[in-house]
Amino acid sequence: MFFHLTALAAPFVWSWSGLVVCLVLAVLTGQLGITAGYHRLLVHRSFATPGPVRYFLALCGVLALQTGPLGWCALHRLHHQHPEGEADPHSPHRGFWWAHLLWFMYTHPDRVGTKWRLRFVPDLARDPGLRFLDRFFLPINLLVFAALLGIGYWVGGWPLGLSLLVWGGAVRVVLIWHATFLVNSATHLWGYRNYTTADDSRNNWCVAAVAFGEGWHNNHHADPRAARHGHRWFELDTTWMFIRCLEAVGLAWDVVRPDRRRTAHLTPVPPA
Repeated sequence: MFFHLTALAAPFVWSWSGLVVCLVLAVLTGQLGITAGYHRLLVHRSFATPGPVRYFLALCGVLALQTGPLGWCALHRLHHQHPEGEADPHSPHRGFWWAHLLWFMYTHPDRVGTKWRLRFVPDLARDPGLRFLDRFFLPINLLVFAALLGIGYWVGGWPLGLSLLVWGGAVRVVLIWHATFLVNSATHLWGYRNYTTADDSRNNWCVAAVAFGEGWHNNHHADPRAARHGHRWFELDTTWMFIRCLEAVGLAWDVVRPDRRRTAHLTPVPPA
């Protein structure tokens, strides 16, 4: 709620610099951090990278302010184990607003502390770098917010400092929050289905546009490990393009393509 209220001040501290910083950090934290880093690299191991790239992407994910890498990945693996079931942290069967936002404000009593995560992310918990980012999730973000204010103040005084803080901090965080949360809510409620899956996942154009290709959610649930979520020629997946660029320069390998054998038995459904 604090970030939403702070974001309301955006029109009063608007600047071109603030807007540019907001957009750049949105791509870094949303596409590189959440979709490529947390989701496709860490959760599903859709590709492999050198250690420095792995930690950079995880750090970008930390700066999206959606919990640390271990907690985020544990919740998402839990979602895939029980999609839309009682154990799903953001099941849409509890309503749109629960799936979209309210679940994020609720701490399940069985998911307090760090021990519960070991059941879902034992591989990630063995990585000291990821443990560090998870443990210092909040101080890292506070340091970045302070840097935005400080750099802005140093360059252009309080007006620019507040502009960078509000636009590069609150506005950017809120935008990436809702882009990510739409994958939890909208893509389990509205859209078309390429494949018949056990859940009600959907492909949604609008969500794919704002969530860097994550909106092709039915494709993802049909083949979770695939690094590419857009399966049809018109399903634009900018995160897949980023991964392909990493692969082209040797910074990504073992990139998992959609498994045609796995999806062959599923029924393709034409777009509505």
